[in-house]
Amino acid sequence: MTTEILEKKTVRLDLYLFYIRLFKSRNLATKFISSNRIRVSGQVTQKPHKLVSIDNVLTLPINDKVKIIKITDIPYRRGSFLESVLYYEDLTPIEKKEIITNKDSQMNFVKRVGRPTKLERRQTDKLMGRD
Repeated sequence: MTTEILEKKTVRLDLYLFYIRLFKSRNLATKFISSNRIRVSGQVTQKPHKLVSIDNVLTLPINDKVKIIKITDIPYRRGSFLESVLYYEDLTPIEKKEIITNKDSQMNFVKRVGRPTKLERRQTDKLMGRD
């Protein structure tokens, strides 16, 4: 069976996602494909047994973000992370995070953490009317 896969250069979608380490197990990959709407080269599929090949583009909705992956090669086993990176190209656009430089939004109510000092306790007692 593995020689057939190597000759055809196709593999099941759930196996491919497991091999490139997007999921910890094949069962998790199967559940993700069945429950979510994953796209293979623009076609929506919910079937884990769908065959994928080289140059297919996978679009995965993960945590309210979209991950776009282009298949560059078909792995024949689940290897290390460094090995799995060779089998796909990440096409996900990089989003710029807005940096808040306004100092008003970053209020510091307490400059230190811990028990109050004797001076702070006296000020609290005076404020509460416990002279």
